[in-house]
Amino acid sequence: MDVDGELVVAGVEIVIALAFVVLSVAALVIVRRRIPVETLEQQHEVAGVCFAVVGGLYGIILAFVLVSSWERYEQARAQTELEASALGDLYRHSEGFNEPARSRLQSAVAAYAESVVQDEWATMTAGHSSQATQEKYYALWKALLEDRPSDAWEVALYQNTLEKLDDFADARRHRLLYIHAALPAPIWTFLIVFGIATVAFTYFFGMRHVVPQVIITAVLAGTIAGTLVLVRETQHPFSGGMRVGDDPFRLVLSHMRTAQTAP
Repeated sequence: MDVDGELVVAGVEIVIALAFVVLSVAALVIVRRRIPVETLEQQHEVAGVCFAVVGGLYGIILAFVLVSSWERYEQARAQTELEASALGDLYRHSEGFNEPARSRLQSAVAAYAESVVQDEWATMTAGHSSQATQEKYYALWKALLEDRPSDAWEVALYQNTLEKLDDFADARRHRLLYIHAALPAPIWTFLIVFGIATVAFTYFFGMRHVVPQVIITAVLAGTIAGTLVLVRETQHPFSGGMRVGDDPFRLVLSHMRTAQTAP
């Protein structure tokens, strides 16, 4: 999905949220026109207790889901930064190896970083990884494992570099996992159905002036709809309007190029 596609998706989400607010207010107006305010006032006590229970429980669950989704988003960003940082360390470690191991490892690291930026970041928005980048990943492992250091200094460096390569590989796997795993459908169903029910409970209250009640209903519906949009955005950290960027890899690439041109 390109930038234009992401803007379309974000626009659709906003339109759906606004439509929910409009429909909630329209339904309230219809209820107020058909049911006398005196009848609604007679239900305040029971409706108030039910609204407190349903609204309170829904608010707790919605807040928990939002916090969980935000933590997922932050973890995806952290794993991206960790992967890029480990990649930069691998490039620096390569400078301590003898030729041809040095050039072989540096080329593999640079090729992988280039592939992530130029290819994989675009494919992740479509919900899958890049086969070309995966091949560059295998080539990076091969570049290091083919080396057979002999002197003590290079053996120690090789062991440390291999540990750094493990960190890099773990971060990559975690990043790719965040492409696929998301909020289960039953939870989405619960959030949407009981979000509508929570807003509908405001129709059981009758205020003498309808305008304040319209404002209350609109704010409640807007809060729920906006929160659900945030949950969806954070559930997909590599697509949508809030997607994690490839800036860490671009920064590492910039440092590699600077190191190549340094005297």
